[in-house]
Amino acid sequence: MASATVTPLSAPEPDALARLDNLPRPSVAISWDTQALCKHAETCELGSEAFLIDPALLPTLEGLLLETYAMLRPKPVDYEQRRTMIDVFNKIAKDIFGKKDEFPVVEPFGSFTMDLFTTKSDLDLSVNFSNDMDGQFARKDKISVIRKFAKVLQKHQSRGRCYGVLPVVSALVPVLKVTDKGTGVECDISVENKDGMSRSMIFKLVSSIDERFQILCYLMKFWAKTHDVNCPKDRTMSSMVIISLVAFHLQTRHPPILPAFSGLLKDGADFASVQRNVVLFKGFGSTNKESVAELFVSLMSKLVAVKDLWEQGLCASNFDGFWISKTWKRGIGNLSVEDFLDRSQNFARSVGKMEMQNICECLKDTVSKLTDFFRGNIDAPTLKILIFGALNQDVPVSHPSPKHVKSKRKRDLRDDPGNSEKQQKKGKHAAQRGHAANSTAAILPTPTVFMPPHVHQVGSTQPFSQVVHPSQLPIPPQLAYGLPQAHFHPTPHILGQPYGSFIYSTDPGIRLQQQAQHMFVPLPVHQPVINRSFHPHGFNRAHQTQYDDNSWLPYGTNPNYRRV
Repeated sequence: MASATVTPLSAPEPDALARLDNLPRPSVAISWDTQALCKHAETCELGSEAFLIDPALLPTLEGLLLETYAMLRPKPVDYEQRRTMIDVFNKIAKDIFGKKDEFPVVEPFGSFTMDLFTTKSDLDLSVNFSNDMDGQFARKDKISVIRKFAKVLQKHQSRGRCYGVLPVVSALVPVLKVTDKGTGVECDISVENKDGMSRSMIFKLVSSIDERFQILCYLMKFWAKTHDVNCPKDRTMSSMVIISLVAFHLQTRHPPILPAFSGLLKDGADFASVQRNVVLFKGFGSTNKESVAELFVSLMSKLVAVKDLWEQGLCASNFDGFWISKTWKRGIGNLSVEDFLDRSQNFARSVGKMEMQNICECLKDTVSKLTDFFRGNIDAPTLKILIFGALNQDVPVSHPSPKHVKSKRKRDLRDDPGNSEKQQKKGKHAAQRGHAANSTAAILPTPTVFMPPHVHQVGSTQPFSQVVHPSQLPIPPQLAYGLPQAHFHPTPHILGQPYGSFIYSTDPGIRLQQQAQHMFVPLPVHQPVINRSFHPHGFNRAHQTQYDDNSWLPYGTNPNYRRV
């Protein structure tokens, strides 16, 4: 039985939140040494989860969480659209800069690379001019690339294929924002963003160690968006912070589910070295039989339990795989999550003090709702709405009207961002604030099928456009994390959109292999059906295919996770 499972709650048990608040808490004046602080964090954590879980209701909560995960998974068309968009941007890069030794190349990173994206997720792209992970690319050169891309995209914007073209060159990382009109997918284009790519690659590989990691990341990211605490520009948590905290939670279970990242990075942070070490850790967490429900509850209670210790210097370290004490250059962080590749940096440095208080209140409220559920005070459907908001599978992707954006962007782009102080300030403000996280009312489109995050056709020459899912198969809640096998078809998938875009012409029903021909011919696709590697070609420009012999096994059928 898992460490988080305890005896059912008794009727006279005091209120859960009161118990949380009555745990020993330090005052701000207390100065902890590292060992004492970390020990206190562990004590608070153990005390907080000791009364939360009623094993009799765990299967119900498990079904609720898995159903939510199934709804959040992207559809096959979402993969196809994004891959076609990557081809389109590669063609733009070739038209602007030419091609020498297969560079420049536009490559994805972030949630798409990690396979942690939803239908509404942005697509993060990096224009790379070399495969050198440590190479330096001057800021002025990055801005120059951004402006050249913006100039071309403005022409496409005038033709109605995209909208919202906005270069933000005053940001710490210069970025070009553009939204495809047909799909509503917003793209954030940066230059030589090797930091983002390397971290995305590592988390992608980590997700192959234990499938519970990916599921919890989806659930926690969506929880954070529902509660408006997943936007670093609003001084709340970035997705990288959330994913790192999920990984840290799995590293600190007893027994651990994920290894310390120091073991993965011992031979270097390059793709080949990390991949080689990840393979050695396959099945690492198989002795831990905790369900997603148990892990979800214990993660919430962990974060509530240590809420007063962040200001004492408590820091979550994925590199070490345990709590540490840390002070940054700017002092103690409101929330501290160590960057495992650059340990001098705090992933959560953007989190503000008031915003951290709000995050803690959201966590406490969720723990309260979970406690009510385990006490029998609320049923599962009510709990689902209270935690994740209303989910509606029938609501299509909402496409913001480009009308207002178009006129606004024209005014923005009339003055060169590099010469206008006013525009620079505006860009800086945009980079700091950004879009507010989705509220409960902003319902995510939810698929009824899983798109397999990876198809294991080693050496396959099938183009991606051959993957089709002719029907949507309902996934019953009791089907643990299983992914239906991909369907193959001899003809390209037929897609239709009623308006123009990067991907689609103005005529509906354009075949995927012909998508973008009205703008330019897409690059040939010569990659495996769905590539699990860092990016389509790897740093040595050779096709990468990673094999995972457990990925087709539903959770529960994988022998590593069978319950006794």
